[in-house]
Amino acid sequence: MHVAGRLTTLGWTMLALYLLAALLVFRAAAASTSPNSRAMDHIWISLGIILAALGLNKEIDLQTVLIEIGRRVARNEHLFAYRLELYLVFFLGFILAMTALFAAVMLRFSADVGKFARQFPFAASGLALICTYIVIRAAVIDNVNVMLGLDLKQIPFLWLLEAGGLLLIMIQALRTVATS
Repeated sequence: MHVAGRLTTLGWTMLALYLLAALLVFRAAAASTSPNSRAMDHIWISLGIILAALGLNKEIDLQTVLIEIGRRVARNEHLFAYRLELYLVFFLGFILAMTALFAAVMLRFSADVGKFARQFPFAASGLALICTYIVIRAAVIDNVNVMLGLDLKQIPFLWLLEAGGLLLIMIQALRTVATS
């Protein structure tokens, strides 16, 4: 979605979808009228913040900045010969950190998250698709996937996971606003 550090048409489209999804999710949170839905409102707002951050990251491309910093450190510390191993450690660390964050959220808010998933299945499914896309993209960064014996770059239309997830979330947000 980037060519020479600039967003492609697909990248700009995904950025727009993320921001539109975030706006619709914030609208769904604001449209809630039930006094018992405070926990659901918090989840909607958290989802909106996450979507906005992921959308802005399309332009910022923070992962590329982090990889470049890692390369510079590896060169300065004479670790560049171990770059493949360092990439693998970085990827596994990313997966471990995301798993720990997910576990912490589920332990703290498991009842609310479960209720949200049952009450808003399109949004939950959309978020699962986006998370799947993120994990696959993280594995593709600098060929970690090849080191793991996979060739994930050959998956055609990988962006459809991300776009499909966003569309599911937008549909759920629109349905929520319409029924409020």
